[in-house]
Amino acid sequence: MKNLRAILVAISALALVHVAQAQTPSAAGSAAPAGATQSAAPNPNAPYSADPMVQKRQADAVAKSEYKARKKEAKQKMKAEKKAAKTEMKSEKAEATAIRNDAMAPAPASK
Repeated sequence: MKNLRAILVAISALALVHVAQAQTPSAAGSAAPAGATQSAAPNPNAPYSADPMVQKRQADAVAKSEYKARKKEAKQKMKAEKKAAKTEMKSEKAEATAIRNDAMAPAPASK
């Protein structure tokens, strides 16, 4: 029984090491200092990975970058529309003020 338990502990430890290695970046040449983060820029030319977690992470990164691009474009469009509407409103207000001032001005006195 003790022998079986020791074997199970060893197998589970090896499995955990294997999972940990599969989740770390495989770039052995680039040793990043502790605490440094890698940019999460998606690379469509990245090598294919059979690991479903890596595939999901890559798909999520691509989807996130596409969403951010669409969001940025929509925000720029909204700002342009808002600026145009504000300009139009100011011109209409100036026109209405001029019409009101003309109507309120006293008529010239005739002799």
